[in-house]
Amino acid sequence: MEVLSLEVPHGKRGVGSRRRTGGAPSHAKVAIGTFDGVHLGHRQVLYGCDTVLTFDPHPMQVLEPRHVPSLLSDRRRKLQKLGSLGIRRVAIVPFDQAWSRVSAEDFVEGVVVDRLGAEFVSVGQGFRFGARGAGTTTSFDQYPELSTRVVPLVTWGPTGEPISSTRIRQLIFDGDVEVAADLLGASLALPGVVGDEGQLLISSEFARPAPGFYLGYVDSHPCALRVCQDRTVEVMSTAPTGTHVEVTFVKRAS
Repeated sequence: MEVLSLEVPHGKRGVGSRRRTGGAPSHAKVAIGTFDGVHLGHRQVLYGCDTVLTFDPHPMQVLEPRHVPSLLSDRRRKLQKLGSLGIRRVAIVPFDQAWSRVSAEDFVEGVVVDRLGAEFVSVGQGFRFGARGAGTTTSFDQYPELSTRVVPLVTWGPTGEPISSTRIRQLIFDGDVEVAADLLGASLALPGVVGDEGQLLISSEFARPAPGFYLGYVDSHPCALRVCQDRTVEVMSTAPTGTHVEVTFVKRAS
């Protein structure tokens, strides 16, 4: 899978001056979104696409750092899940203040059309983009070279609630990692590092399960996990301090 980091598009184009500047059109089918967790709702947006245009860090870290949501996965895990779904190219917007000032028009013309050679765009309902969120799903209608699909919210469960990263985070905070896994399409797996006393430390930037006992894995090794009140994870480990591991929570122990 090809992974590329995008530069901020420069220069204004007037109406009627849209042209592909990246060589021959690639006829790419591009899914656009943050895709935190790559959950079942995201997969409806990704369906049939070969390219993903995503953001890292999460735009909220720049726009409203006090309200940035806890993440459901790191970049490595996100790319791994996208690759398993058949995505062949991932274009990452390294979101910063400069990117936050890119207009919706320049985003579509300079990135989606020119840089990625898109002929088809798939986005979720309510998707907004560009400076001050001026771009909406209807903004793509201005571009006859693009065919656009807007995917409605996907629901799950007897209550018919939509699948969303927000809902999954709350399930994790409540310790319902099994239900969270149903919506994620896989068990919750977070990056951790071995602390000085052998405990596993998971950064607070990630959605960490409620305190309690869980069954899961550290890397590929099955084990019992105890999440403490400070959200550190106690586990029998002889790994050296500083070792990076992946912590997977399968189910809450009774």
